[in-house]
Amino acid sequence: MKQKTKAKQLTAYLLGVCFLAFSNISCSNDENNNGANLGNGDVSGIITDDQNAPLSGVTVSVNDVDISSTTDASGSYLLKDLPIGKHIITFSKTDYQTVSCTVAPNQWNDGVANVSTSMRYAAAKITGRVLDAQNGKQPLEGASVSIGGDPVLTNSEGIYTITQLPLDNYTVTISYGDYNPVSKEVKIDDFIDGIAQLPDINLGGEEILPGLTLGDLKTCTPWMYNEYRGGRNADNYPQFDWSVDYMCTLDMMGNWEEQNEGTTMRVDESKSNGVDYDNLNTFIYGRKHITEDNKILTVFARTHQGPAIWNVVVVDLSEAKPQAKKLGDNISFQDGSYKNFTFDLSAYIGKDVVIAIGTYYSGEWVQLVLRRISFAPEAVNGLAWLPGSPINDALEELHMTQEMVRATMPNERQSFTGITTYDGRKDRDEYVWAYRDWNKTGHVAAFWGLTSITKDCDVFTNEGYTIKTRGGNGIVSTSKAESYLYSKFAINDNNQKLTLRARNFGSHPTYFKLIAITDDMNVKYLQPNSESQVSELSEGPDGTIKFRHFNGDTGHPENYGKFVFDLSQYKGKNVTLVLAVYKGEENGDENKVTIYSIDLN
Repeated sequence: MKQKTKAKQLTAYLLGVCFLAFSNISCSNDENNNGANLGNGDVSGIITDDQNAPLSGVTVSVNDVDISSTTDASGSYLLKDLPIGKHIITFSKTDYQTVSCTVAPNQWNDGVANVSTSMRYAAAKITGRVLDAQNGKQPLEGASVSIGGDPVLTNSEGIYTITQLPLDNYTVTISYGDYNPVSKEVKIDDFIDGIAQLPDINLGGEEILPGLTLGDLKTCTPWMYNEYRGGRNADNYPQFDWSVDYMCTLDMMGNWEEQNEGTTMRVDESKSNGVDYDNLNTFIYGRKHITEDNKILTVFARTHQGPAIWNVVVVDLSEAKPQAKKLGDNISFQDGSYKNFTFDLSAYIGKDVVIAIGTYYSGEWVQLVLRRISFAPEAVNGLAWLPGSPINDALEELHMTQEMVRATMPNERQSFTGITTYDGRKDRDEYVWAYRDWNKTGHVAAFWGLTSITKDCDVFTNEGYTIKTRGGNGIVSTSKAESYLYSKFAINDNNQKLTLRARNFGSHPTYFKLIAITDDMNVKYLQPNSESQVSELSEGPDGTIKFRHFNGDTGHPENYGKFVFDLSQYKGKNVTLVLAVYKGEENGDENKVTIYSIDLN
């Protein structure tokens, strides 16, 4: 029988405090009328549990003489030939609270004393893990965990277990050194099969968003780019095809899911103690630097069921004591069609903030479906390209604006892989976990922004991540890109050279460009230096790089083509690098750049 059920049955019986150690409970009058040489007698009684049922197998012992007994199926016991006088009799049984009773001389009648008592079930456990919020959420050893009696200490993995508990309501208090203590409530119904499993406790930092301290927020995933797309339905192919759905690589808390329609913020009923319109329940979040160029946030969303009660919450990391602040009143939204919601971030221009978008718990099961999160100087209309000023006429077909370039945050990484270690190809529903794995491996698609103009990507090829052109004829252009990746870097002594390891497929060449754009809109098409190791390499029209190189796989990384670009001219500046692929000749095939790695050094 589940202990959760038993707990409800026992509620009426569970009174008082919980005894974690040996308990001295006087069951009878303990007045000391002990006399000398009163002879011997018998002590008997019936032991019951906290439901008043007979309790067998209880060990009955006497403190000062070597006499003991065990209760039978009726809960009865008998201690024979016990010297008449004062004794402490102890009743013990595994999974029950030990009870001690005193029998005094005046309780004996004609050489017989009766001592009966009830024993309380005490095999429940409370367990969990404590993490150090001031040390990157590492397990915290030696933290004190108490429910009012003697504390237990966390082990080297931060885990604690409080044992031998009656099923009851408890307040668990966790403390460590000069960290602020944290208390969590445990209810009887929290015990399942006798165990209450608490969520991780972050000690050493006050939670600003649910489950997240200031340290967590300062190190969360940055939203470096100007838009993030969710979902796997190609309703505006290829911009919203599953292969370009990378919103699900971002940080999330609560009960979320990747659905056909979008990245979905549901509600996590297990986290809620009731209706709560003040604390986000399930949310997506990230760091963002706000400027004039990205001050308007547009959320393109719909609902499943509902209405969804949701909002955007901002944490200003520059404040002396950062707090979570809503952008206006909560939104009640129920619509199966997508709708744009705009939020003005002008108050945070020039600041680094954390932005969280999510649902509140209203007592109902709801799903807020996020199709796109975008940032621009003005509101975005539906699935349209981001608004702004063209960089120049030659790059207008990229749909990249001056505002996008300036607002892109510098990339904090210098090494990227194109290889997916988690096999997302085996199941359509598994691809989201392959995407999530990119964060661990430094995958190029998780840390560079992607814009698919006319063609989607090959995401999980064994040889690497692939951007490509359309097949067919009549679409040749070395000025209109088919798709591209982009990222901004602050160039210094440690990253003045970019090395691209890549290959292509088929019998035809691929044309691509590495475009460098500074924040003042100076544009250059970079060519690899003469040391590049590629089978066939030449400069094509309009600054393209024409190459053929069909060798290289994960087992032989040395066989990939090696393109080396000099970035030293941008030392001391921010430069946005655009890796774009073009349909450079009439050949009927898709032409591909398959990326094994990108490294800056």
